[in-house]
Amino acid sequence: MENHLKHRSAIVVLLVFMTVMQSCENVFHNDRLDYMWRLDSVEYIDGVDFDGVPCDVEKKSGCWFSFARNLVQLDNRNSYFGAIGVLTDNGDTLTFDFSMCDKVLNLDSELKKLGIGSRVSDFTIVTLNCSKMVLSGSETVLSFTKW
Repeated sequence: MENHLKHRSAIVVLLVFMTVMQSCENVFHNDRLDYMWRLDSVEYIDGVDFDGVPCDVEKKSGCWFSFARNLVQLDNRNSYFGAIGVLTDNGDTLTFDFSMCDKVLNLDSELKKLGIGSRVSDFTIVTLNCSKMVLSGSETVLSFTKW
């Protein structure tokens, strides 16, 4: 009787484990991209920042991008800014869409601080591995380290 109960408990644990593992597979579609990335630098392609001030590379600290399924979350701990946008992943191209974030205070200027020139921006994946990511947009190149 006791062996039968242990066997039944083992089956239940196995079923729960399999269910959890299956649900995780359905959550994240790009496991190389998912989770948190620290923004290390913003390189301005034409040599001037969004305000027209000469600047080649701007080092960053306290800025994070998080990816999960179809969402991108931005967090600038220096200015207490945070926003969640829609992420579209088309192979080597990522589209960040923050057009629905109208109630976010200073959204456009905060996006620019993070190297994003507009509410809807496309970036090409230049490098993406288990520790580094580089995204190239029309105006900036963003360099990240996985956290």
